[in-house]
Amino acid sequence: MNQGGPTNDGANEELYSPSAELHALEDELDIPHEPPLLPRREPLRSIFKGIAVVEQVLGAVLLFVLLGLTIALVLQRYFKMGWPGTGELARFMMVWGTFLVAGYLVAYPPGHITIAVVDYFIKGRWLGAFKLFADLVILGASLVVLYGGYQLLANDIGQTTPAAGLPLYWVNMIPVIGFALVAIRALLGIIVRDVPALLGREVQG
Repeated sequence: MNQGGPTNDGANEELYSPSAELHALEDELDIPHEPPLLPRREPLRSIFKGIAVVEQVLGAVLLFVLLGLTIALVLQRYFKMGWPGTGELARFMMVWGTFLVAGYLVAYPPGHITIAVVDYFIKGRWLGAFKLFADLVILGASLVVLYGGYQLLANDIGQTTPAAGLPLYWVNMIPVIGFALVAIRALLGIIVRDVPALLGREVQG
């Protein structure tokens, strides 16, 4: 007799997976799965795979450090004691993690949040042309940010952050590295995916 407790509909019941649900929706709407943006030849392919692993590890480490700093910040306020640089470091962890995994999210779809409306209406070369335009915008924006970041690094006068005392040179270097990785992935997408699609060639994963 069921007393209102949890029921088991089967030992082989699949767990909920947002990624699997997204792929099922793409199959239903006839949207092709995009392979990761990787060079087709070795050793560049292995190098980019290694970069992706480093990005994931650094992103995970920064996330756990952010969690630890946030907990420490709460405890400091509760006990009315602590180091004033904790909150500043927590903000840096969040910002650095965002920049360092941005390139990975460009290369491994579905990564960044996108509105895939155009994919429902255009196919083939027109879709390739649209994605080429999108990657050119990403590349151009990344180069602008890289130029601004380079100016910050070149004009550094040895300043430090007010609370943690971190050199601003190193603080500003992380976004430069992140956007460099985004620019490289955008350029790779143009070469590996967009131009072949525009020319009517089969895009290989």
